Amino acid sequence: MLNRFYIIIFVIVAMGACVFGQEDIFFAGTTRGAGVRSLSMGGAYVGIADDNSAIYWNPAGMGQIRRMELNVGFAHNKMGNEAVFLGNTSNSSHSFTRLNSIGFTYPVPTYQGSLVLGLAYNKVRDFDEIIEIEGFNTEYSPFVDFFSQSNPLNYYTDILDSLYQIESILHEGSLNHFSIAGAIELAPNFFAGATLNFIGGVDDRNLNFEEVDVQNIYNTEPTALDNGDTLISDLDSWNYSENLNSRLSAANIKLGALYQWGRTLRLGATVTPPTKYKIKEKWSDQWEEFYDFDFSQSIPPEPAEWEYEIQTPFIFEAGASFQFLNVLVSGSAEFNDWTQAKFKTDPPVEGITKGEVNSRIKSDLKATTNIRVGTEVYIPLVKARVRAGYNIVPSPYRYEKVNSDKETISAGLSFLAGRQVMVNIALANTAWKIQTRDYFTDAPALEKKNIISAIAGVTVRF
Repeated sequence: MLNRFYIIIFVIVAMGACVFGQEDIFFAGTTRGAGVRSLSMGGAYVGIADDNSAIYWNPAGMGQIRRMELNVGFAHNKMGNEAVFLGNTSNSSHSFTRLNSIGFTYPVPTYQGSLVLGLAYNKVRDFDEIIEIEGFNTEYSPFVDFFSQSNPLNYYTDILDSLYQIESILHEGSLNHFSIAGAIELAPNFFAGATLNFIGGVDDRNLNFEEVDVQNIYNTEPTALDNGDTLISDLDSWNYSENLNSRLSAANIKLGALYQWGRTLRLGATVTPPTKYKIKEKWSDQWEEFYDFDFSQSIPPEPAEWEYEIQTPFIFEAGASFQFLNVLVSGSAEFNDWTQAKFKTDPPVEGITKGEVNSRIKSDLKATTNIRVGTEVYIPLVKARVRAGYNIVPSPYRYEKVNSDKETISAGLSFLAGRQVMVNIALANTAWKIQTRDYFTDAPALEKKNIISAIAGVTVRF
């Protein structure tokens, strides 16, 4: 079986990280949040939170809702990647359409104040990513390591480098929240709320790697040596494929507060205690070897399974919104101290303990503050609202030079389709750069990534 060290290296690289190590799993995929309106405003919603998406952003804001509300939304993601590897530039893209959210909120009749309950499903993070690279590698080939695993001990090869390498990695999946929430008006214009999230997700990663002797450098028939060994030096191509299916599960609670100062100013804040994720993974690989002198062999899949647990740090967020005439402006800041992230069990890497990994987390990572701003303008003539937003998620790595912040620019609009139905549309583009390196290529690939998300939803109030 393939050494488990190699397995985890691929897990790390494919989950959207650089070369640091096991801590990269904390930042897999791209976080979006929930709600069409909030996403079009850059996620600056902690100080607004006056619709069903408050269940995700700030449950206290649900206390502002005065009518029953049903929300349904869909998202279409198109991901792109421009990668430079061994002097070659490759462009790849892929797209997915999924249910983005569905939720219901119910204001309980009260003598005074408010009590609002809510249920929701929200797709809060996309694991979808793709990379395709190729180039002539004059310095390294992993073929010799795999050759030694699939051939008798008296066979060996002198093939070490100078092969054309082609690699593609495709991720599909998402992280989802199934949520129960409630909010209450504790004092005039002061609301408190809580959301209980049941978290589940799947990340399905497929890797394909190929090495080809395009210059026909290795064209010598197998040679029997005096000591009884056989030298193999006629490789034509070698194809390797690997699948890793990761299932994540957790539960957490988010607590929120919101104060409304007339119709002009709202202040909100939330705290999410550390969340412990259980990760179950199934892995398998297989490969084929083709030689010039009428010989080939296939190595069948070798499945493996393992489990481990990680814990994310406290999350604190505060925000405000200001309404002046027909213009709404909002902003928020989210603080994460990534040095407090940790593995709760040993990682699935032979010979490495959770203590070693957690020590590296403290030295390699840093605290970050995500900034979100947004605006909304109401146009009375057409009874529509137009929106725009921006958010930046700083890199959590303390030393890595090529691992840029993730920046998202968004826009959207909404309009009434009848007295009770609101249609919301949003468009968001997230872009960042990252340098990756894995065992197969042992050469850096500079990636420029972007994800374009088109999100549409319908809100019915009755």
